[in-house]
Amino acid sequence: MSVGLAIWSYRNTVPRTTSARRNLLIALRSVGIAALLFAIFQPIISSINTEKIAPSIAVVMDNSQSMTLPEKGFAFVPNTETRRDVMLHSIHKAIPANVLSDPSKTKLFTVGDQSIPFPNGTAVDSIKPDAGATDLSSAFRVIRDIRKTSDAEAIVLYTDGAFNSGENPIYPAQELGVPVYAVGLGDSTEPRDVAVTELFTNEVATVGAEQPVDITLHYGGVKPGEHLTVQLFEEDQKLDEKTLELPQSVGDEAVSFQYTPKSEGTKKLTARVSQLSGEATDKNNLRITYVKVLKNKFHVVLFAGAPSSDVSFLRQFFSENPTLQLSTYTQKQGAAFYEGVPTREALGQVDLVVLVGFPIASSSEESIALIRQLLARDGRSLLFIPSHQLDLAKLSELGDAVPIRADARMASNVELKAGIALTASAAEDPLLRVPPEDRGSITWEGLAPLFKTETQFTALPESRTLATANVQGVKMNEPLLVTRTIGSARQIAFTGYGIWQWKLTTFGREEAYTSKSDSSKSKISALDLFLANAVRLLTTQQENKHVRIEPDRKFYQAGERIDFLGQVYDESMEPVEHADVAIQISGQTLSKPLELSLEAAGNGRFVANLPQGLPKGDYSYKGTATLNGRGLGTDDGRFNVGDFNIELAEPRMRSDILRAMAERTGGKFYTPETAANLLKDIYANPQFQPREITNSHDYELWNSWPLLTLAIVCFGAEWFIRKRLGML
Repeated sequence: MSVGLAIWSYRNTVPRTTSARRNLLIALRSVGIAALLFAIFQPIISSINTEKIAPSIAVVMDNSQSMTLPEKGFAFVPNTETRRDVMLHSIHKAIPANVLSDPSKTKLFTVGDQSIPFPNGTAVDSIKPDAGATDLSSAFRVIRDIRKTSDAEAIVLYTDGAFNSGENPIYPAQELGVPVYAVGLGDSTEPRDVAVTELFTNEVATVGAEQPVDITLHYGGVKPGEHLTVQLFEEDQKLDEKTLELPQSVGDEAVSFQYTPKSEGTKKLTARVSQLSGEATDKNNLRITYVKVLKNKFHVVLFAGAPSSDVSFLRQFFSENPTLQLSTYTQKQGAAFYEGVPTREALGQVDLVVLVGFPIASSSEESIALIRQLLARDGRSLLFIPSHQLDLAKLSELGDAVPIRADARMASNVELKAGIALTASAAEDPLLRVPPEDRGSITWEGLAPLFKTETQFTALPESRTLATANVQGVKMNEPLLVTRTIGSARQIAFTGYGIWQWKLTTFGREEAYTSKSDSSKSKISALDLFLANAVRLLTTQQENKHVRIEPDRKFYQAGERIDFLGQVYDESMEPVEHADVAIQISGQTLSKPLELSLEAAGNGRFVANLPQGLPKGDYSYKGTATLNGRGLGTDDGRFNVGDFNIELAEPRMRSDILRAMAERTGGKFYTPETAANLLKDIYANPQFQPREITNSHDYELWNSWPLLTLAIVCFGAEWFIRKRLGML
């Protein structure tokens, strides 16, 4: 095209010129136009090459501290073979030395708190089981990345399967799609042992506010009827204790305490269970967690379109909560409120906005604008419950400040009853969480149905639907309970009303909250439980902190390396690159505070470490970040060294996890005694074949400076020649 256009342009010249000069001008213009066309149409040349790579085996070795446990039994007896000893013996027996040392045939990895390649040329016997946690899923992430450029068609995993960090390894292994040949280390029989396997409570609490602390125990090798004592401590002060009678030889028990912090600060909670006689180990008889206690009293403002039962029951609940300050505005005839005119100055600091049947048709523009300001501009949390008088046109003036919407033109006053149909995402949602002792026997779907108009509500795209409407046994595709998180604020919204009925019933069964063994145990209504969960979620704000500094874990062993990670942002939440970040560590074992400076790691991230670790004890830290002498923010927290070893919390081999991993990936499970045929089984697997890896590269011919230079030179030369020849 460029040549034809150039020839046509120079078919006649004024003045006439020689054929040689005309051909030169045609060539210059052709090349210049071609360069411009390249830039306009942006052609790309793709280079694709395929190479066939021989299959290799990824051998993953557990180097966590649980590898120091005995292979058989659980007692620490001198000269006993450890799991590390058995692992190394099995590796040398199952994999020939020439295969093990050849990087093209075998790739070695260790897995602990993270998975890393084993250094080439290093003997596997040098492996040190010193990692303070086990994240088995990390091995599959590392192998997935390596498979982009090399071939690993089988994974040999030496571990006891007791992961305590990261996600369940079964799922990333299954997703990777490479057969896993798992060699289980340790004793899979249940020892005579009791362990605190879970200590769960809210990470943020408020002074004077009661919150549950849920403890889960696992026990084995006991005689039915034996007793255990479970104790809860804040720092070194015992808060409460309970005695359990174990009903069977192996099982799990859940214990729940109520914790009411009395002062602000970061508090250490310890769950401790009494020791069994002849117990395998007592190092897993406690768990530790830290709770950040705030002194703030949260301010709740409730706007109601009219007096109603929902309003009365909500007011009663909020008023009886010692951590809440309640302001109520109930609209009467016209736009006025019984309690006076709500203004931004009168409200003061608001943490939670509750709308019950508000707004209605007579609600003023000023009150709607005030609520829109609280929700949209100030980012306050919201609990929304409609009513029969709700005006959808007025509600639409709040826009995206509420997580649901409805078309006012399709409004209906026809009222019906809608039961709760939970969605899949509701199973583990903290809003619908019930006490551990009642799990499995309580159903939210058994509650009294709510009232609802035929108006069709929809949830905004970023919202989560926890329940849909169930009308006369038919599950409707319409949300009934919706949650949403926007920045630091959370929102909960119903599309039905009449939740006051949940106060009068439990969960559809009169005995749901009555203990047959303890007649003194009081019942809790479904409404109180739901509102307690809701208040806990809605008033626990997620701060957009400009400075975040924390250790990579909360628990370490004495002498174990401790890494600190920092993130620094400015007022616009943009990363700050050149800040000065420092932390000060205090503890009873330190004669004076230990100071560390964090080094920049790029994109607002900062790192520091203590390679030598710290002695056993509790430690607190405070971090500060400054830029040119100006403070950017602070962060603080606590961590523990030596009181709790998560690696010893599960002393038995988790053969169930290893068998499931092998079965779902097409591999096989072995014990060290049966692993001799490991290599033979791998080679016999049809999947263990060479794999083709395709590499492609795109070259953008138009996006280069030589092309632009060529166009400029050609057009410049053409212009120069035409000027010299005096052409028009």
